Amino acid sequence: MKLRSLISHVLLLLFTFSNVTAQTREGWRSVRTNHLFVIGNAEPEELRRVAIWLEFFHSAFARLVSRNVIDSSVPTTVIVFRDDDSFTPFKPGYQGQAKAVSGFFLPGDDVNYIALSLDPRGNPYGTAFHEYVHLHVKDNIPNAPIWLNEGLAELYESLQFSGSDAVIGVPKQGYIWVLRQVEMLPLKTLFSIGTDSPYYNEQDKATIFYAESWALVHYLMLGDRARQDQFKKFLQRIGNGDDVAKAVESAYGITLDVLEEELRAYIRRGSLTAQVITGVANPETFRSYTATQRSSLTDSEAYYYLADLCVHMGRDKAAERGFKESIALDPGFLPSYAALGMLYVEQRRYDEAERYLQKATTSPQTSLVHYYYAYVLSRKGMSATGQLSQYSKENAAVIREQLLQSIKLDPKFAPAYYLLGVVDSLSDRSDEALEMAQRALQLSPGDKRYARLVENIKQYRAGNTTTGEPLKSEAIAAPERASSSKMLGGDSGPVAINDGQKVDTSGSLPTVDEVMDRYLKAAGGAAALNGVTSRVVKGTVDVVGVSRGGTFETYSVAPNKAVSILNVTPVETIRVGYDGRVGWTQTATGVRVLKGAELASVQTDADFYAILNLKSLYPKMTLRGKSKIGYREVYVIDLEPNSTADRVFIDAETYLPVRMNSTRMRGNVSVPVEIYYDDWSAFEGLLLPYTITISSGKRTMLLTVKEIKNNVPVDAKLFEKPL
Repeated sequence: MKLRSLISHVLLLLFTFSNVTAQTREGWRSVRTNHLFVIGNAEPEELRRVAIWLEFFHSAFARLVSRNVIDSSVPTTVIVFRDDDSFTPFKPGYQGQAKAVSGFFLPGDDVNYIALSLDPRGNPYGTAFHEYVHLHVKDNIPNAPIWLNEGLAELYESLQFSGSDAVIGVPKQGYIWVLRQVEMLPLKTLFSIGTDSPYYNEQDKATIFYAESWALVHYLMLGDRARQDQFKKFLQRIGNGDDVAKAVESAYGITLDVLEEELRAYIRRGSLTAQVITGVANPETFRSYTATQRSSLTDSEAYYYLADLCVHMGRDKAAERGFKESIALDPGFLPSYAALGMLYVEQRRYDEAERYLQKATTSPQTSLVHYYYAYVLSRKGMSATGQLSQYSKENAAVIREQLLQSIKLDPKFAPAYYLLGVVDSLSDRSDEALEMAQRALQLSPGDKRYARLVENIKQYRAGNTTTGEPLKSEAIAAPERASSSKMLGGDSGPVAINDGQKVDTSGSLPTVDEVMDRYLKAAGGAAALNGVTSRVVKGTVDVVGVSRGGTFETYSVAPNKAVSILNVTPVETIRVGYDGRVGWTQTATGVRVLKGAELASVQTDADFYAILNLKSLYPKMTLRGKSKIGYREVYVIDLEPNSTADRVFIDAETYLPVRMNSTRMRGNVSVPVEIYYDDWSAFEGLLLPYTITISSGKRTMLLTVKEIKNNVPVDAKLFEKPL
């Protein structure tokens, strides 16, 4: 794979093209941003757009409420279904039927899920914003009642952006009409509605619930008087555990009866107005559009994520089938073994759990997976009466190994220390046992089991072996996933975008030669690269915001002949070529011969063995340090030829390029170009990127490789300048 390609010159020739119908792409893909992991069977650019809009919404929401939000340690996965048909099997149910929803939010202690459909009959971005608000509320207002949660989500789902301003509270005319035609619910009734209520689940009744929840939040936040500070105080009181009546009285100085009358008058007057909030947009957030990590998902991975969603929805049978299908498709995909083993533990199917967890822990997993496996093995030390007796030496060693790994991954997980204390106490390791038990008690001082174990060990060490009750099976409680939630508060500040701009020079670093040698090896090695003398690549091209469904072809022959052909609309074809001596471009306006810096740039791009010739192409290479792009750590290397410098970002784990910052000449003007490489896959002994994103100025071009052929005959006339 070459760092530079002729095709990047084409972007500079693109201005406006007519829209074309996008091609449907099958399969599941993923996009990872700073705060989200987005997967789906929608088109790649649709997935990316959802991810970036949610990141932007995250930034804007933080500024609207003047605080940092959702910096939760619990990860969030967004599952995007391309249409309602593929979404329906995963919709929440009510009375045996799938609910008529276009999305839902599912909080969890280990992962939060947002699921939504991009069906054109719905409002996908409104749905995405709606469900994302639930995530913010979950992390920031842990005691929020249903009406407040849904009212905030309804209010913010219509958030509109214009430049650096946001418009919040745009009146929903449909809701206003309903509230004027249908008798409103008494506030006490509204406040009593839960997730099992018909008003929350049945469509004919849910409309008034959502409409009134939206209207009440609109009034409390944007009503007759300046209410921003009052509303913040109200949310803080709710977050502290106050009931609604007390929170309203404290924040607004009125009773619920007065609030109810004011709300009805607010609806009757119809004077609901939106509010413009200036300066909420963070320009840095837009840079996250290219600071994303994208890849294709295997069928095994897709089954895994959908099965895990089913676990969190309480659909255990569907989850079990999904995990088993994932394992059948890829017997080496360990996350499915771990998830299925943990599911079996929670179902108390310990023999089956042991088999899957043993396989999963052959490589490092999460702290909980290692703890679950240790817990299953610890049950082998129980007698027929349920008392804990001696562990075998071999079993104790494995349990200890798993618990130490769990503690290493999560040093504040008290159950792991406690179980290790139990195992050590039954293995005549009283000193270690006491240390572990005391550590567990420090982390959870109110747990009576931990205190009892500490006391028993102390009594044993004092020689009083008859004191204290024997440990029984219930002394080791079934594993529970720890939860975390955050209260409102904190200072506002910018959302950090990991886009490779900040370079860290601290710590030990490899040499630049070591990094580039690892890159050469990761790409396939010198022998494999030298074994190819020609290559033809074909695929699709989208120009973001301009056109979709175009095609591209590149033809390359060693040592230095190349041509790129793009058909971006049915009537527009662009070619850029180099025949080893002459460089040229051809557009609808004619053929132009390249000279000077433009020619030099094309010559570099046409070098077939660019990876092997890096030192001649770039006489000076400097490792500047480490940085992060999205979630990936990268080495930052400046490549300096005789003209302008390029900067390449090499993945610190895979040693494959993540991004290239370069320049291209447009006439006599040097134009910055940013190239991202994704979806690396093996082909005939080489690793090649199957998705390339090229950005320059306000234009972004997405290339998706569909076909690669090596060592095939290529007509030499393709490289010659057209007459």
